[in-house]
Amino acid sequence: MVGAVALAVGGYLTAAVLVSNSSDPSEVVSSYLVAIADGDASTAAQIIDPAESDIDTTYLTDDVLGAATERIEVVSVSTTEREGNTADVEATMRLASQTFTHTFTVTRDASAYWLLQSGWRADSSPLTVDADVVVADGGSFDVEQVDLAGTEIDLTEGSSRSRTAGVQVYPAVYDVTGPDLGPYFTIKPGELVAISPAVAGLWVEPTEELNTALLDAAKARADACVEPGTSTDAACPIFIRQQDPSATAVVQAPHNLSFVDGRQFMVSVVFSYPAADGTRSSDGTSRSSTALVGKYTVDDEEVSVEFLPWD
Repeated sequence: MVGAVALAVGGYLTAAVLVSNSSDPSEVVSSYLVAIADGDASTAAQIIDPAESDIDTTYLTDDVLGAATERIEVVSVSTTEREGNTADVEATMRLASQTFTHTFTVTRDASAYWLLQSGWRADSSPLTVDADVVVADGGSFDVEQVDLAGTEIDLTEGSSRSRTAGVQVYPAVYDVTGPDLGPYFTIKPGELVAISPAVAGLWVEPTEELNTALLDAAKARADACVEPGTSTDAACPIFIRQQDPSATAVVQAPHNLSFVDGRQFMVSVVFSYPAADGTRSSDGTSRSSTALVGKYTVDDEEVSVEFLPWD
């Protein structure tokens, strides 16, 4: 009986060694990539643990990878070099219509001889991507967080006009969205295509509500420039201030709204005024397109506008 047991155990070990010796080293890499392609970050981490490479694992999770809008497609995996207990395995992948390759180093794992396993383990760093998320806010907002595939990212100050964060993720395509900024501003959703180098850029943009509020304020200012008592205000063009307001008019209301810097904006407006002597004019007036420049603030969802002196 003892001999039979010994024979059975010996046969098991022999089989395990044979499986291990004959197994292709690429199998462990294939398993790793399939896990990433399936959105299974937990299984991927069991094969190649990112924590062992001192990599921040905050976004290397099932929740983040599983929420990706597109994950890698494995094109091919093959052993390119094998020497003793070490092998190089090259993988070709496709993501977002781009093809890229990565070479993994694998070594024979002697402990696997006791099990019916391939006997190879990946010694490479994990297949992760260093990515930057940048929010261009014109220096006028305190956007502290954005959302990466359902998980919050804390931003830090970048340049004077942006905030940024560096993250490490598995190669995939992730949605990036910003917080609710109220009725007057919005952050257009972006996309992070995590193929090195990877950058996701978001921009703070004015809403139609803000555009309408600023154009309405500019119209009120332009109308005041052709009214007695307010036509000489410093925000009115000099050539209008020098005229009798009863002879001036707004021919084209404020239009072509543009944002200059920070919370300054500019609009174009067309005024008419009496033509100078000797000037040809069918109706005795001249027309001039000029700009009004203003600064705005938003407080408790109320927009206040101050127009700058016109020089």
